[in-house]
Amino acid sequence: MSRTILITGASIAGNIAAWWLGRAGFDVTVVERSPEFRTGGQNIDVRGVGREVLRRMGLEQVALEQGTGEEGTAWIKDDGTIAAQFLAGDTGADGPTAEMEILRGDLARLLYEPAREHAAYRFGDAIARVDQDEDGATVTFARGITERYDAVIIAEGVGSGTRELVFPGENDPRWMDLTIAYFTIPRRPEDDRLWRWYNAPGGRSVSLRPDRHGTARAMLSVQQPPGGEQDWGADRQKAWLRERFADAGWQSARVLDGLEGTGDFYFDVLRQVRMPRWSTGRVVLTGDAAWCATPIAGYGTTLAITGAYVLAQELIRSTCVRAALAAYEQAMRPMVEDAQGIPKIAPRLANPHSRIGIRLLHTALSVASRPAVRGVAGKLFGGRSKDVDLSRYDMVASDGLAVAPGAPAPTGLSPLLALGALGVVLGASAIVGRRNAPDPSHPGIRRWYHRLHKPGYTPPDAAFGAVWPVLETGLAVGGYRLLRQPSGRTRNAAVGLWLVNSAMVGGWTQLFFREKRLGASAAASGAMVVTGAAYVATAAKVDRPAAAMAIPFVAWLGFATLLAGRIWRDNPGEGQ
Repeated sequence: MSRTILITGASIAGNIAAWWLGRAGFDVTVVERSPEFRTGGQNIDVRGVGREVLRRMGLEQVALEQGTGEEGTAWIKDDGTIAAQFLAGDTGADGPTAEMEILRGDLARLLYEPAREHAAYRFGDAIARVDQDEDGATVTFARGITERYDAVIIAEGVGSGTRELVFPGENDPRWMDLTIAYFTIPRRPEDDRLWRWYNAPGGRSVSLRPDRHGTARAMLSVQQPPGGEQDWGADRQKAWLRERFADAGWQSARVLDGLEGTGDFYFDVLRQVRMPRWSTGRVVLTGDAAWCATPIAGYGTTLAITGAYVLAQELIRSTCVRAALAAYEQAMRPMVEDAQGIPKIAPRLANPHSRIGIRLLHTALSVASRPAVRGVAGKLFGGRSKDVDLSRYDMVASDGLAVAPGAPAPTGLSPLLALGALGVVLGASAIVGRRNAPDPSHPGIRRWYHRLHKPGYTPPDAAFGAVWPVLETGLAVGGYRLLRQPSGRTRNAAVGLWLVNSAMVGGWTQLFFREKRLGASAAASGAMVVTGAAYVATAAKVDRPAAAMAIPFVAWLGFATLLAGRIWRDNPGEGQ
């Protein structure tokens, strides 16, 4: 096929594509807007198939050796003590702290050095115009020169200007209601190798991460709807951060002091890139310019590495540019859409606005970090069921290679049937729960419940009314997602456990409020923690967002078990 390729963007995706295409004999030019190679950037991780791509390049071990040395993740209380932690060795290779944690600049440099042996790099320039015809693309650069290429790869960031030049108005961003800033501050002797995450009221968070360069990587984030802050100048953004975090607590004063002298300030209002197509003619998008999933997804670097590799392989194996670009999009779409499926409620759950919300988050994380269930948490961060199967690229094939069609793929329920099933299950559970609720419509149950001796940490009645709709909504959305997945042993097991947990919620209210069997209800709560954890573990193998949305439910069950057990102990004459 045609052999001249232009890549714009010299970061992760651009260097991956240049490495593979250059080694395959293509004439590759990489243009980068920055005047020199950019080495800055914060902590990133590589998981699943992304590591397999690095392994195929012979760079996996080197990337591990150049990692940040982060040993785990800890959530911090106001007094600096640890509320919950996940150590890397306890959750396998892909827990909150992955086995491969590395700075963006270090990984980009690791890819750039071998790639430039097979590609020409041009810094301090950018694409100003692209004109296409059937035979190629004529590119005019900002410096004024014009060159001809057989294909153009846009491997830029979430705010790619070249994407807007070639695909004007096509991006339909999904705003994630989280504003975030990254920068480097001086390291202190007492800093350890943990990623320390602190939540403050108002949806604020402060975190510090280690590196191997004698500094610390700071992050400040605020959970709020977008207000155009990404368009402000850096001075105004810093002033806004100083005002928002002045009273945040923990090490916020240290972080704000470091903000003044930092040399690598990065500020963004997180949004996903949602493109209806990734190519037009001979121009194609890859990496964040095509599909930014945001750091919330925890899969951005893996997507960038995998997408650039798949794109390069399709160009290598095809005799037609357009056919290669179509095959690339077909291969990557399921993986991208899966990664972008993180619910918008996730940033709010991770960044509570109230102190009680922070305590609930810490309780959930504490339960999830226990030996019996922390392996489940690790699965939520690992590889996904919709990762690209790289085995098809083990041998380069031509377009003429015949591929035998496989058996028809199993399908999930239609949206209408899934919603119908969801309505039946939740409706039945709601009817049972409503029948047994200790509200004014059931004065006998209400009087009995208020007469019980309860511990001081019992939430007020209003808290139950506020928490349960949120928990059941997460369980419901997760159930819908699972019902829409193709039928299979693991998916069916996850659906079965979802049904069991939905039924047990109604059954527990029957035991506790209607039958007043305190001992049996305490035992049932404990059983629900087990079945809930099993549901999360099984669902994570099929649909990670569905599993993630059930974690608060399981954490609340853990708290409910402690509460029910204490009430049973303190009210011995009320039933068994």
